[in-house]
Amino acid sequence: MFATGNNMTQMTSQARWLQWSERAFSFNFIAFSFVMFSCLFPTGFSATFSTLAFVFAVPLFLNRFSLVKLNSFERYGLFLFGWLSLSVIWSSATIVESLRFLSEYRVYFMLPIFILALALNRNTQLWCIFGAMLGALVALIASYGLGLGWWKVEGANLSLSNHIYHGFIMASFMFLCLLIARDETGWVRILAAVVALLVFYNVLIIEKGRTGYLQVGVASVVFIILSFSRFMMLVHLIFVAVLICGAYTIFPKFQDRVNFTVSNVAEVLTNDENHSSAWQRVEYYRGALQIARDHPIAGVGVGDVSSALEAKTLSGEMRISTDNVHSEFFNMLIAGGIPALFLFSGFLVTIGYSGLIARRSSKSIGDALVGISVIILISALFI
Repeated sequence: MFATGNNMTQMTSQARWLQWSERAFSFNFIAFSFVMFSCLFPTGFSATFSTLAFVFAVPLFLNRFSLVKLNSFERYGLFLFGWLSLSVIWSSATIVESLRFLSEYRVYFMLPIFILALALNRNTQLWCIFGAMLGALVALIASYGLGLGWWKVEGANLSLSNHIYHGFIMASFMFLCLLIARDETGWVRILAAVVALLVFYNVLIIEKGRTGYLQVGVASVVFIILSFSRFMMLVHLIFVAVLICGAYTIFPKFQDRVNFTVSNVAEVLTNDENHSSAWQRVEYYRGALQIARDHPIAGVGVGDVSSALEAKTLSGEMRISTDNVHSEFFNMLIAGGIPALFLFSGFLVTIGYSGLIARRSSKSIGDALVGISVIILISALFI
């Protein structure tokens, strides 16, 4: 009888601890969602909230591990993190230095724990989406203000973040707004459609990041393909094409950026010494492929990416110095060889595949997964 009472006390204490842990996780993860999408705060804010959210998510993960199965993309992410962790062994950098580089890929380890902590809490899921959308709205308003000269922020140009990350945020925000406009009615549908158009205008006309053009353009096409029958799909694709052609004709800034991109690519094909931004990208990729050729199976190790690129520059095999080839696919190939590239590609593909499977029970959730997988893929090509 005493033992039973003692067990009940332990169970009550455990339930209270889990309840407190869930509240703390919810607060920190919602704050993290807002901070990450707003770009309004220093990186330390995002790291602090994500770390605290992770700490409080661990007890929930351990308690629920037997209740929810890992998705295929979570498994790919864990295997990828495990392989990159193993690469510390053959990195020539110190353990501390290698672990510092490895920490940049912690998202693959943290993601399953976050998803499982969120899985059984509908309210937190909704508040996280709301927090992310509110943050993206702040980033959108800030970009309009900076681009139109309403205000100035030290260190910011046309957005609070770099062009590629701003494009990622805006494309994700636009895609979510389009899903809401499709699935809701009344003033919510109208408001979501208006915000989606404002995002589209912001990236094409206010901003100047060419990756952003791809991000919102491809996101728009994916949304149309997922949402309409064949005839209406064609109608909407023509409408988007007309919008883009109209923007090219009416807005000189957008026209100049498109022309600049085309001329850059043409110069790379005809002149191998033009030193344009496209030439720099090609040079980065060429250097990455040279390193991958020398280390195809295991890569150089997660801690040696920068030193391997530096060595290629010093030997004259690369004509421009860099510590980042600005493509996550090539970074993976350098750090962990073909296995890392395969696992990273599998991670992205299975997010989209999981979305297609999820569409059977929830079209909105499934489409959101497909959309985010494509947006991440475009971002990863150039970031």
